[in-house]
Amino acid sequence: MRNYLYIILVVITFNNMAAQEVPLETQLEQTILNDYELTDKQYSAWKSIKNNWMATEYEVIQAENKIKLNCKNCQAFYVEVVIKINANGKLEYYKLLNGKRCSVGLTKELELRVMRKFFKFEYPFELRNTTFKTRLGNALKC
Repeated sequence: MRNYLYIILVVITFNNMAAQEVPLETQLEQTILNDYELTDKQYSAWKSIKNNWMATEYEVIQAENKIKLNCKNCQAFYVEVVIKINANGKLEYYKLLNGKRCSVGLTKELELRVMRKFFKFEYPFELRNTTFKTRLGNALKC
């Protein structure tokens, strides 16, 4: 009888713990804003940084990796990430949500190459203590 009660207690405890983990993770992901949902000042600051990166680094990375976007054989080269900027204006961390190089996923090396410049950058006051989702790169609509 004791063993039976112990097993029931363990099963109930395990089920309660597992049920709490999934909603918590889903809830945290739902509270992270997309870049276009930031305040006007934050979005403006981020858009300036992103546009500068697209015009300089993105093109360099494409050339280094011999990536040419076209509708025939390479329709996308991008990463979707969650970015967290700390109080000092530094990228504290990022989390890769999705990424594509042509029709395949990204290697870890290419992912790190895409994100390298963002770790070196000092972010403006408007973006400090901010966490948001963004897409870096392009996907063609063919």
